[in-house]
Amino acid sequence: MTTVKQYRNLISKGISSFSNRAAWVSFTATLAFVVILIALHALEPEFAPSWRMISEYELGDFGWLMQLAFLGLGLGCLSLIAAIEPSIRSIGGYIGLFFMLIAAAGIIIAGLFQTDPITISREHWSTHGAWHAWGSVMVIPVAPIAASLISLAFSRRRSFNHQARRLLWAATAVIWLSLIAFIAGGGTKFEGTRGPGDWTGWANRVFIVGYSIWMMIVAWNIIKTFKVKAPPSHHRA
Repeated sequence: MTTVKQYRNLISKGISSFSNRAAWVSFTATLAFVVILIALHALEPEFAPSWRMISEYELGDFGWLMQLAFLGLGLGCLSLIAAIEPSIRSIGGYIGLFFMLIAAAGIIIAGLFQTDPITISREHWSTHGAWHAWGSVMVIPVAPIAASLISLAFSRRRSFNHQARRLLWAATAVIWLSLIAFIAGGGTKFEGTRGPGDWTGWANRVFIVGYSIWMMIVAWNIIKTFKVKAPPSHHRA
């Protein structure tokens, strides 16, 4: 007869297996986003990285690839939420997951709705460009808060060693610093006033890559922590 303890062990193994698979999906999808983003710098060199936003790669010949990358990153966020949730034990951690869900929705919106060039003023935005802008608003101020709260929740767990904690907080610091640089450079002013000499494009890239790296650090440590071992087989005589 199966005991209560055995049932608990089966449930625990099932949760660990789910978390492990979700973390793998998150890590792979997020890595694919970073690789595609890097490739687009060569595929669409007309968008100067110093002052053009990464969203504008949607406007080039390989725009579908940037949209696919955004959808992949959105999948990475949702998968990471699924992988993290069983391990969260604090209110702050759950709030972090909620903010991460908002960021995931914003990233998916950015992938579904093509942006407008930053060189046009707000009154000339298209409907899909306005939706894309709303998606960006759901990501830019929210992702750093999510990263901070979840990093705090995991930094208290023994399963995350000292090196993993340092990497988490280093990536979180990069996200915050790049956000500050983006705002200081006028990156939130969508008024069609940008041009060569502006450097907010670099801040935009460091922000999204920093967030992606943070996601991969969390996912990789979940993979290591919840590695499922196959149960021993029992043979009857």
